Amino acid sequence: MSTHEAPTGVSARRAGQRTALWLLIRPSCTDASEIILPVIAIAVITAMSIAVSTLANAFWFAPDPGGFGQYRILAVAMLAVMVVPVSTLGGSAARLSARRREDRLATLRLLGATPSWVRKVALVEAGMLALLGALLGAALALPITPALALVPVAGNTLGIDRAILPPALVVVLASCVVLVALISAVASLKQVMISPLGVRMRQSAPRMHWLRLVIAALVVAGAVLVLQLTSASWGTVGITLALVLVIVSVMAVLNILGPFLVGRSAQRRLRRSDNGASLIAARTVLESPQAAWRQVSGVALASFIAVPAGSVLGFLDMVQNVSDAVTPEQIQFFGDIRTVVVAALAVSYLLVSCSVGVTQAAAVMERRALYVSLDRLGMSQPVMHRSRRMAIRIPLLVLINPHTGGNAEEEICTARQRGDESNFKRRSVEEHDGGDA
Repeated sequence: MSTHEAPTGVSARRAGQRTALWLLIRPSCTDASEIILPVIAIAVITAMSIAVSTLANAFWFAPDPGGFGQYRILAVAMLAVMVVPVSTLGGSAARLSARRREDRLATLRLLGATPSWVRKVALVEAGMLALLGALLGAALALPITPALALVPVAGNTLGIDRAILPPALVVVLASCVVLVALISAVASLKQVMISPLGVRMRQSAPRMHWLRLVIAALVVAGAVLVLQLTSASWGTVGITLALVLVIVSVMAVLNILGPFLVGRSAQRRLRRSDNGASLIAARTVLESPQAAWRQVSGVALASFIAVPAGSVLGFLDMVQNVSDAVTPEQIQFFGDIRTVVVAALAVSYLLVSCSVGVTQAAAVMERRALYVSLDRLGMSQPVMHRSRRMAIRIPLLVLINPHTGGNAEEEICTARQRGDESNFKRRSVEEHDGGDA
């Protein structure tokens, strides 16, 4: 009798675990945005990756009469410039559903689920969303093909046959996107496995260490040293690798240094807060300076690309219009450089626009419970909206001027408070006069 009841008890327990698993991971109406937005972001990443890879492939195999490999340098530089914006948007898409996944998986761990079981659930969920986004992005890349066919490369337009990537490369790009999503899912499970209760109660807060300044200074110094040492004796491969290293390292410095400066600015703002909106804004930024910086990091990367791009375009126009020693081959190559610069600008701004939307949506969904609690405590919606605007303005002003970002924030808030007080006094006087009349 006991031998018959043991398997039955195990089966019942497993059935209960499967029921609890389904109740926790099934999507609900409130999770629609957390599912749709990452899929759209991954689709944009895939489509833009295919478009950029198509142009890079065309430049890589373009005829090079001089034999210096200048077109291959253009191809590698174009891919290098796009690495950080694409990875930024991919990280935003992964983090959009990370909190939902962490909360639910932490609950599973607290209910007794094994680490391997939780890991499988996370990988399956992240992989399905990434695969759906990659397929949608591959479909979105098809309408871009006619526009790519008109792009001039080495004096000739691409044409439809060269504007279509080989299917094997498309599969590789889509697989890389899915792989990045799976890696992000595994990375988000570290805290869940170590301290599921801390994740569920949100008791961890990141800290910005001053070593970020040292690392940023060393990276910039290394990039300058590489540029100083680069010479024609390095060959095409050496110059290309040096260029890629400098571009990627300098763009990475922005994400290393940005959160530290944002955290320091928010600390100054917290010490001088004199109203509820500024207090909540400063605490919101200090909760995660990295998340606050990610809201404007796309703008920083786009600015990093746009400023030298404008200088390059102006220099090319000056050389072509002023110098008489420019050969037709050089004029053609200058036109190809202009094509790479304009394409990099267009793709970077598109990725930045998508990244800003995704990060803002993630920030609102991340603090959904906070806004509900503040509303129940009696805080008005205008005050909550003002605190959100101030929380965004802190990293944005740090981006504009890292040295005076905090002071500028305080001046803007003070001016706004004075304006609100004057408007309130004016309305009070008008109401008083109207009552006397």
